[in-house]
Amino acid sequence: MNGLATARLRALAPLLLLLLVPACTSLRPSATKQQSLNEWRSLTAATAPAPQVFLKGDTIRFYFHTATNAIEFSANWRRFRIPSKGFKVHSATLHLDRRLPRMPEGERGWRQATVIAGEEWRRLATNLIAVLTPSLPGHGIYYQALLADGVLFRDAQGVPRQVALGEQPKDVVLDHRCSLDETVQRVGRVAEASLAQTHPTNSLFLIMAPDVSRFTQPLLVEFKQRRCLWLSPNALYDPAESRLDLSATAQGLSALFLEAHGLALLKNPVSSACRLGDLAVQSFVRFVRIPPWKPSTQFPPLAQTNGMDLEHWEQWLDHFTGTRQEQGSLQLLIDGERFFPRLTQAIAQATNHIYFDVYIFDKDDVAIGIADQLKQRSSQIDVRVLFDRLGSIAAGAVPPATPLPENFVTPASIYSYLTTDSRVRARAFLNPWLSADHSKVYLVDGSRAWLGGMNLGREYRYEWHDLMVELQGPVVTSLEDEFRREWAYAGWLGDLGYLRELARGPHPIPPFSGSDDWVPVRLLPTKTAWKPFGTAVLGSLRHAKDYIYLENPYLFDKRTIIALAQARNRGVDVRVILPRINDFEAAARSNVVIANYLLQHGVRVFFYPGMTHVKALLVDGWACLGSGNLNHLSLRVCQEHNVATSSPAFAARLKQDLFEDDFQRSYELKEPIPSDLVDFLADLVLEGF
Repeated sequence: MNGLATARLRALAPLLLLLLVPACTSLRPSATKQQSLNEWRSLTAATAPAPQVFLKGDTIRFYFHTATNAIEFSANWRRFRIPSKGFKVHSATLHLDRRLPRMPEGERGWRQATVIAGEEWRRLATNLIAVLTPSLPGHGIYYQALLADGVLFRDAQGVPRQVALGEQPKDVVLDHRCSLDETVQRVGRVAEASLAQTHPTNSLFLIMAPDVSRFTQPLLVEFKQRRCLWLSPNALYDPAESRLDLSATAQGLSALFLEAHGLALLKNPVSSACRLGDLAVQSFVRFVRIPPWKPSTQFPPLAQTNGMDLEHWEQWLDHFTGTRQEQGSLQLLIDGERFFPRLTQAIAQATNHIYFDVYIFDKDDVAIGIADQLKQRSSQIDVRVLFDRLGSIAAGAVPPATPLPENFVTPASIYSYLTTDSRVRARAFLNPWLSADHSKVYLVDGSRAWLGGMNLGREYRYEWHDLMVELQGPVVTSLEDEFRREWAYAGWLGDLGYLRELARGPHPIPPFSGSDDWVPVRLLPTKTAWKPFGTAVLGSLRHAKDYIYLENPYLFDKRTIIALAQARNRGVDVRVILPRINDFEAAARSNVVIANYLLQHGVRVFFYPGMTHVKALLVDGWACLGSGNLNHLSLRVCQEHNVATSSPAFAARLKQDLFEDDFQRSYELKEPIPSDLVDFLADLVLEGF
């Protein structure tokens, strides 16, 4: 969600977020947003005349002339400092502005854009669809935002077709998913070639691409300065927004004071005391400053060895993490269009039980769709949902970054929605001492499990680049045992319930039939008194000999960053992928400092074109992925679930399908990004998150 703090900040500063969000949204009441959207739809209808559009610096103005008066919209935006391939891509929100001055025709600094609309747009759209559709029949590409946020594919006769995501024929293979940045880049390149023929003397264009299912979202293209600006009307409203603001704030205050530091301490006194002690120790650890690894003007050549001895490495993990290898199969599911259909299909086909342990169960259309399916199945099988109380409240309090369906009504509470008129059993992790359960684990029938970075919400389904892994085999039994303990802990018996479940011991492993797909896998959680994930991550970086590939949105931990620099100094090929667009400003600023530091040490730094929420690490053929970020909280404080393996086949798939593809899509940083004092302050603060 646009404007959300990082998941870790949501866990530690929910009260601040919940108090600030209503204050910010109240500045623009829902009625104003509704009026703005209605005006925009009317003025950009297919039969309406095109507006006059003017640009100056980072300000754009739209002037619409009706039979009775003039109506204006305007937008301002902040430029991204992080480079990108080709066009510089920005986005901004248009607001209805009745106080704009007269049209700035001829005024210094203002330039008028050539508006592409009506028949001229239809000709351009025909060309765009022809060029942007894959050439092979039966193949398609999913384009976010523009082009009606849908799939372009060719049918059996080779004719280009355009449909909404999910409505393409089942036999169509999606070759690629284009983020907003990538979509705008591709549209900009094709439009430049086409418009150069029809408007050879112009370089500033406003493309009015209509979307009958929602509303027009224009694209400003400036060829001389190589920048594109995607504009959206101020439509991120909810009909009951004011009520929801009050409700969310009340829920947040109750969750923070009465539940997290009242009820949780009563029913979980022993574990809460342990959490407090661990928080004190980890807070001391985070304030111990590590001297930065000084950059060298010369970097050693890449070692190009065979990598570390994986058999010896697994023995090291046995000894230093206290974990053991288990058997199971792993299947990568990259992005929401691959994971969510598998999840909903599994829910529909479940015969015994469905268990979810999720950090955020949001209240948008995607999450409510899953909730409806769980409610329907709860009359037939056992359905349990465990979610993080503060994480879910905070996420639900922030409007989505993309428009919700028409007439969608957001419920006041996801807990109430799940349990009303259904047999779904729901419990919340109550966040004692502002701890958090950051897990994303989905279990069905004791035979299949999914874990990774995806919560239940709109950004994970449609907007962000993310990763899940599907597990089958005996390892699923271990995850189910862990869920039962966490479920008991969240119940009214609290610590006693947890001890009772622990005393029962592991459940018998069901009679799985052996499979050729099974490989040794290792679960690497982060718990209050047990932190094998952090130990394994730092150990792998320090043992690496050949290469380290890393993709993570929140790389704030200085020990990890220094270990990456030291690995490159040993001749290891170190590559890091960061998001070009982060979900909150402080992280974006910190990434500038981190990227510059790594670049100075010879690390290859890539910026993914959009928001990547992937948490994956590949070191000399050892793969590790899951819910854990590479920050202080995920490594040492919060509850996390991750899985690792030395399987050559899985490592090869992860390398090819994720890393090689993302390296190709991303912009590789070649020189430092200009930074300022605020960037360094943000980086300093986020060391503790």
